[in-house]
Amino acid sequence: MQELSKRQKQIIDISIHIISERGLQDLTMKNLSHELGISEPAIYRHFESKQKIIIAVLESFKHQNRLIETPLPIDGEQSFLHLTKYIEMIIKRLKDNPALSAVIFSEDIFQNQTELSDLVKNIMNSTILFFMNLIDKGQQDGSIRSDIEKDDLSVIVMGSLRQIVTVWRLSGFSIDLIESGNKLNRTLGVLIAS
Repeated sequence: MQELSKRQKQIIDISIHIISERGLQDLTMKNLSHELGISEPAIYRHFESKQKIIIAVLESFKHQNRLIETPLPIDGEQSFLHLTKYIEMIIKRLKDNPALSAVIFSEDIFQNQTELSDLVKNIMNSTILFFMNLIDKGQQDGSIRSDIEKDDLSVIVMGSLRQIVTVWRLSGFSIDLIESGNKLNRTLGVLIAS
């Protein structure tokens, strides 16, 4: 990912806020310029279109995801614990920046824009692949049950994570996301840990 200028980061942050609070339809250059206190042409000096701004939002999230996708555990470490720590990091990141959840977990808003929907699918697939690799390692080291396919377990983990984030978002961010994440990890401990 290319290095963003301070103004580009500001535009991305305000864009995420607008999408979260008012929906994608309200992310316009006019609304952005009003929120930023600059002219519309000034925004075009940093991004050539609304779509390029949204791509930058998604690329930023994708880049940050790579930073928290820590290497697979080395021999002797329990992969299941590694999995729960990764879930905790995702939850904390979303709690610290709730507007991101409206962009990342609402891929249907991009369904008519191929480049955007492909980017969201890529992010989701990358996360599922990371979960699958962790689960595979856990099945090999004995910390995760091996009687269920890793593909199925990764869907269970990802689907559960999406569900608690969606409920949190729909509640107006009023429920305790950290506690929901902890409860998810405890439940996964019962369901998939061996």
